[in-house]
Amino acid sequence: MQINITARHLKLTDAIDSYIRKKITKYEKLFNGDDVWAHAILSVEKNRQITEVVFHVGKLSFRAREQSDDLYASIDVTIDKLKKQLKKQKEISKDNRKNNLEVLKDKKCNMREVFSYDVMEDSRMKISEIRRFDLKPVTVEEAINEMDNLGYRVYMFKDGSNDKISVLYRNDSGSVVLLEPNEL
Repeated sequence: MQINITARHLKLTDAIDSYIRKKITKYEKLFNGDDVWAHAILSVEKNRQITEVVFHVGKLSFRAREQSDDLYASIDVTIDKLKKQLKKQKEISKDNRKNNLEVLKDKKCNMREVFSYDVMEDSRMKISEIRRFDLKPVTVEEAINEMDNLGYRVYMFKDGSNDKISVLYRNDSGSVVLLEPNEL
């Protein structure tokens, strides 16, 4: 996390620098993984010690400002104000994520219900695949060999002996059944 500290009308000592860095870095973990950086402005006007901290998280910015007679007290109050803002934003983010997940789960459940209903009611009436092929006259033995070579359970062919369209299929026992149309 990047922390920029600006001192106006006062000398920034190592003690003040480390104190404010320690205070600000505590709240980096609230927004882990996001683009997080802070800018602290410390200034003195007459007898007032003014602290302003701007905390950036992604596209959001949080600002807190406080003034008092003691610089360390001013820093503490400013960080407390900032902490309230950050925690409130974190809770809002959690609530939004939780609500979005619930809505998403509801949508998925509804989609499953529609999908399962659709599959249960209409699956036997729908055509799942269309295969087109050329019909050339072949013998029944050639058609059986072709069906086995292709791994099909059903095979349609034009019978060379009578020029009729016939169908071969393997039944559950493994034997081949030939379907031939009757002439009307």
